[in-house]
Amino acid sequence: MPAIELSGVAKSYGGGDHAVRNLDLVVPDGAFMCLLGPSGCGKTTTLRMIAGLEQPSAGTIAVGGRVLDSVEQGVYVPPEKRGMGLVFQSYALWPHLSVRENVEFGLRMRKVPAPERRSRAEAALKMVHVFDAMDRYPSQLSGGQQQRVALARMLAVDPEVLLLDEPLSNLDARLRLEMRAELKRIHEESGATIVFVTHDQLEALTMATHVAVMNQGELQQLAPPMEMYARPANRFVAEFVGSPAMAIVDAGPAPGGLAASLLAHVQGHDRPAAFGIRPEALHLGTPPPPGAWSGPATVEAVLPAGASWTVRLRVLDTELFAVTHTPVEAAPGDTVTCWTDQLHLFDAAGLRLPALDDVAARA
Repeated sequence: MPAIELSGVAKSYGGGDHAVRNLDLVVPDGAFMCLLGPSGCGKTTTLRMIAGLEQPSAGTIAVGGRVLDSVEQGVYVPPEKRGMGLVFQSYALWPHLSVRENVEFGLRMRKVPAPERRSRAEAALKMVHVFDAMDRYPSQLSGGQQQRVALARMLAVDPEVLLLDEPLSNLDARLRLEMRAELKRIHEESGATIVFVTHDQLEALTMATHVAVMNQGELQQLAPPMEMYARPANRFVAEFVGSPAMAIVDAGPAPGGLAASLLAHVQGHDRPAAFGIRPEALHLGTPPPPGAWSGPATVEAVLPAGASWTVRLRVLDTELFAVTHTPVEAAPGDTVTCWTDQLHLFDAAGLRLPALDDVAARA
């Protein structure tokens, strides 16, 4: 399977507004790449440019070394000649065709002989586990089954690249979880290069081999999902990736309260303009390990969620949340010790500074 390379790609719709700005992005051969970001960040526009449904205003798009789009070179390869499969947010199944006929449709357009069409369609339906429903019509299927049929239709034509535009957003929570596992299995079995657009950071973290976070048309960070979670490149990525969101504590020119306590803890290192603390990295009660920051906190609320507990705390002058998977014995109004050994540090421009553990690792 080919790698996808975007070099200096930009897209504007007139008036000087850019949906995508100077995007340099490489999707490695066989990767499962998630384009992640809020609505309007340019991720779907990027996917549509890769597919050929939109033409870039500047830059070059190449797949496997073959230039598909280049404003400078005057090259444009139409969508049907790019060897890609695209699944939209809406399933776009033909209601008057059976499941098998829907899956065969792309092969029929390519004039594939009938016996081969049938065998390839059946193989694709088996891969997505809807083979037993191949003689039904879309109206007779659940939303999850319809999504599987849309995937099978794409897989049957054996595209070089699979492009998925928020295909799970119309499903309920249980079906989304099931389809995440299904897409990950399909990727592992097929080895295809996949580009997946989503605004759901949980989908990106659970499925992708690489995540590209975008904001206002610009790439913020490209990294494996857990590396991005552990070492966000800037404040935007830090606050966008993770649920509940990372708390940011600003350290102004005359800091007091929690900011002053954190600054005293990192004394001797680069002075940060802000600190980040993930709720799941904020611990209660147990003795802190050497090198950890700790301080007093007042419990304001305990919110049970089945397998976990979220605790709202007042730490000096700042409200923080802690997430724990062990029962919380403290009650609202109690004073407890909280601590963390995973502080994230950011400079005045919002860029990541080396954290204490990063400095220790290099020493």
